[in-house]
Parts: sequence; C-alpha cells; structure tokens
Amino acid sequence: MELYQIKTFVVVAEEGNMTRAAKRLHASQSTISLHIKSLEEEFDLRLFLRTPKGMQPTPEGKQLLEKARDILESVEKFESEAQSFKGELAGVARVGLQTSPIYLRTPQLINLIKERFPSLSVRLVQMPTWTIRSDIAARKLDGGFFYSNCPPEEVDGILLENTMLHVVGPASWQDRMEHASWEDLSKLDWIWTPEECSFNVKLEETFSSRDLEVSKSMIADSEDTHNALVKSGNGITVMRADEAAEGVDKGEFYIWPGGHIEVGLYFGFPRKRENDPVVRALLDCVEKVWEKA
Repeated sequence: MELYQIKTFVVVAEEGNMTRAAKRLHASQSTISLHIKSLEEEFDLRLFLRTPKGMQPTPEGKQLLEKARDILESVEKFESEAQSFKGELAGVARVGLQTSPIYLRTPQLINLIKERFPSLSVRLVQMPTWTIRSDIAARKLDGGFFYSNCPPEEVDGILLENTMLHVVGPASWQDRMEHASWEDLSKLDWIWTPEECSFNVKLEETFSSRDLEVSKSMIADSEDTHNALVKSGNGITVMRADEAAEGVDKGEFYIWPGGHIEVGLYFGFPRKRENDPVVRALLDCVEKVWEKA
C-alpha cells in the first residue's frame, strides 16, 4: 500500500465522483480508478459502491476513511518531528519545474539552498503543471512551480507573480496580426494547449466571453514544440513575455499588439506541511529569491 493510494482513497471519498477527484488530484480518471482497484484487491475489501450518483463509501470504507486521514496527518507529523532532531537540515528536497529553469530562477534558488542548508540535496524534476500539482498532493514532491488561474484547492501555495502571456505568431504574419481583433485572431490557425493547462483555461475564457470559437489546428503540451511550430509558420499561440521578446529579437516571432492575458505563477507544497523542515527551507529560499526589489 502506497501513500498516494491512501490519498486517492480520501479524495474520492470526499468528492464522491471520479471526475472531480481526478481534477482535484490533476490525474486521469483511469489512474484514480487503478489506485482504488489496487487498494481493494490488496485487502480483498470493497471500499466504494459505484452508483448513478457517484462513488459512495461502503460501511467498511467509511470506517477506514478516518483511519486514512489519520495516516496522512501522522506521516506529516512524523517527518516533521524526525527532521527536527537533526542539528543540521539534511535529506532530499524534491522540487517540480514546469517551465524554463532560468525563468523560475532555479540557479539562484539552488545557490541559496546550498548557502543556507549545505546538507540538503535538491532533486529537480521537469514535468507539466498539472502533473506537478498532482504529485504535490500525493506527497511525491515536497514543492513545485506551477501555473494556476486561481489559488489551488488541493495543495497549499504562494503566488510568486502574475505571468504575462502574449499572443505570438510567425514574423511573416505581421500583416495578418498587426490590426487584428480577438475575432480576427480566432479565425487564424491556433496551436492550442491541453485541457489541463492553465493557458487553455484562460484562452477559453477569453474567447468564450466574446462568444468566439477558435480554429484549433493542433494541440501540443510542450513549450519547445509551440515555439518550433510558430517559427515554422504553422500558427499562433500564447507564450511568456520573455520567450516572445527573445523570438522577436531573433526575427522569428511577431507579438500581437492588441492585448495580453495573465496566469498566476505559484510555488506549491503539500497541505498542512508548511512547518515541515524541508518544506519550510524551500519556502524561505523561494520567497527570498522571488521577493520584490
């Protein structure tokens, strides 16, 4: 039995619905279903009744639910107290990165951690925003950077900045984009982002609020892929202001002058673990690196 399976059990019981549980944990429904099935098979015990109204805990499931919550809380307290016995903070801090390490000021963060906590090792993992949030909620990561349009519900987090996103097209498309409205942009070929992506949510809101449908010619989940597709003239997309400006300097991109959108950049950590020594060390260093001048 793994800790993330217990977390899944708790979330499914709280939500009563696979779809909402998957959204909260930022995982696929098939993954959530597999975790529950594995627990039931391991203990030869049915934890949920699948009903038209959703997932209802069985009587046995209800009794185990509080025990599962106690386990999650106990593990957090155990880890925190064990760390407190050490004269110097040591161990491994697992941190998720969802975009450019340079943009996230990762070199500065690592330097500060080395200076303040020389015995603390940092393991950096590159993955999409939605996977980072899921892995933080499942305690697979001690912290991580991610985009979100509102404060996250399934993890705790601090807002670092509101990231500006520009609509960007190939440099050769300047004539098409220079005087374009949002309606005009909607008719161009768009390189879209996956449903789980915060950029997707913000773009959908932007166009739907104007009763516009977008021509989504392709979907890609990699920033590098978006950049390459724009450079090769395949369509337009949104990207961070720093990436867009760099492409303009190279003569590769054109930035639409008609406006921009913003998404929040957060550093998140598992709920109720702000006093965990490793998490506290990460938060202190992240806040120092990102503090306003």
